[in-house]
Amino acid sequence: MTLTKEMKARRAKEILEDDVFLEVVAKAKSSLMGQWSLTELTDTTTRESLYHQDRGLDEVLRHLRILINDWNVEKQRKQKVRT
Repeated sequence: MTLTKEMKARRAKEILEDDVFLEVVAKAKSSLMGQWSLTELTDTTTRESLYHQDRGLDEVLRHLRILINDWNVEKQRKQKVRT
């Protein structure tokens, strides 16, 4: 079954409003930054890896928001066409 833009947007909204998901993301980000702060300045490989992991979490959140925004734009366009 292929999901429509609306179905994806609704699911993305549910995920972004899910307390457990948000708690897990917050703990993961906190853990990554904690590990990063404990690394030696010269350990660039580890520091960069932790940084990229944190950015990866940000990208997941961003793409969920994009699904919601894309649907909102489409809804607005449909409403303008009707009027």
